[in-house]
Amino acid sequence: MVWGIDVFAGYKSGHFYSESLSLARCAEDRFCPDPLGFGRDYCRLGGGIHLSTEGMLLVRTDGTAVDQIRVEGDVLEVATPNGDRQQTDIFIRPDGSVYPEKVAGLSLLGYSDNAITTVQFQDGGTVDNLAVKVRLQSDRMGQTLERWLAIAPFGYQQMDIGPAHLEIAKASDGEELTELLAAPTENNHVFGELQIGTKRLDVKESLGQLVKLSQGVTAEITDVWADFRLDKNNQPTSASESFNNPALQVILKDGDRQGRWFIFAKPDFEPIRAGDDFNFTASYIAPKTTRTDYFRIVETPNHQLFYAAASSKGFKSGEFVPGEAVTPGWADFKISLAERIDQAIVQRQVVPVAPVAQGLRDQKSGAPALHVATADGKDAWLPWNEPASLATEEGSYFAAFSPKILQLPFYVKLNDFIVERNEGSESVAMWTSEVTLFDPATDTAAPRRVWMNHPTWFRGWKLAQASWNPGDLQQSTLQLKREPWWVTGLTWLGSVLVVSGITTMFYGRAIAKKFKPKAIPNIQPDEPETPNTIPIFQALSDLTILKKSS
Repeated sequence: MVWGIDVFAGYKSGHFYSESLSLARCAEDRFCPDPLGFGRDYCRLGGGIHLSTEGMLLVRTDGTAVDQIRVEGDVLEVATPNGDRQQTDIFIRPDGSVYPEKVAGLSLLGYSDNAITTVQFQDGGTVDNLAVKVRLQSDRMGQTLERWLAIAPFGYQQMDIGPAHLEIAKASDGEELTELLAAPTENNHVFGELQIGTKRLDVKESLGQLVKLSQGVTAEITDVWADFRLDKNNQPTSASESFNNPALQVILKDGDRQGRWFIFAKPDFEPIRAGDDFNFTASYIAPKTTRTDYFRIVETPNHQLFYAAASSKGFKSGEFVPGEAVTPGWADFKISLAERIDQAIVQRQVVPVAPVAQGLRDQKSGAPALHVATADGKDAWLPWNEPASLATEEGSYFAAFSPKILQLPFYVKLNDFIVERNEGSESVAMWTSEVTLFDPATDTAAPRRVWMNHPTWFRGWKLAQASWNPGDLQQSTLQLKREPWWVTGLTWLGSVLVVSGITTMFYGRAIAKKFKPKAIPNIQPDEPETPNTIPIFQALSDLTILKKSS
């Protein structure tokens, strides 16, 4: 269980900062709840007093400066029907119970670190909204899968499942219906098209070519970026070869006049223009990705259903009716219409995943959730970091079970992430984060380097290299920690005592023997020597003495 007291220690740079005094105790072999994966510590049965603030910070070279860290613990924010708001730190005990037991009229019944959101479509909507349940069956694999597709919400219009891609669409007229049911064609515009003025250009064919526009103006496409980014030197580059964020550069000239335009495929991004202004409109139409394997369900204006199926074995289309299975060409899979709702509404429910049988591996497929109940007895599970609404007779409660965030008194910007490898191999020798620390109080910036076992300190905080992502070298995870000075002093004192004890245990006897004074020997006085006599003469001497005495 985790008990904590937050003491506000001061006000700096417009932000409060706090030092957390907490007594933490975790059950043996249990992970402390941390759904983001930041600061998740493996806890053994035991107790310890923590007199510091500690958290993890994810920074990216293509991101902005960050001034918030994720610290241990979670918060529950509740807005009551009468408009009152309350935010409270909550603590999870090892048995799944929660402290405190009540927050703003909600009872906190328990916690699960593995909950999922189930979705069910029901009839009863007021507007047309087609939802269909499709069944995929394979006798060879012994599998039967059922999934819902719906026109709304948008997220249920398509999904990837099993061997291919499922999607649903609604045709507004006969022309659109013909297009949706047509066989896929090869995309001839692999780089997309550029519409500039009255000219429509194929980007690949026009790359590097001068194109005459009206009024004597010429245009030249000089660069194309499939996934536009700015590097550490603020120069355009492509993060990948996939057309996720396409952009291109066009140079316009008219005599001595020259303009350079950056045109983006995303419609909400206006072209960036530098140099002389030219009175032309321009738009970039990104290349369309053609899927080779898909099963598309199309609703006609008169509510009929058709399908279009493309696979490596060919293309087929036709009417999609209940009771008739379609074989799209993916192994022996058959697709059939299991259920249809014309005016569907979506019902979502968060439920905890039941534990698997003992001895089997628990496949974590869900996310943490908090079990709460309203005053009128209605209970629900709040998914982690997703605000939810709870309807009651008094009105609706709005609640959010989210991570605990701490505001830093400075900003951290990742400039570069460097991975050094051992010579002659691909094994990693070291990784380093080059960061800039911005202090808004003094309007200064300090460049720093952080690598393993070499932290840096700034404004009383220690920044250490925590982890990195081998698949994305544009990000780094730093550990930030702040301790009172006397805690640091006690830590060093304890370390000195431990080293002294080890030294004494191994070398104390030898050192004591070396410096021990030498003992003075006890010399006895010499006794007079007794003359040595031969035994026969000693006997004659004794006989003479006896004769005289007689």
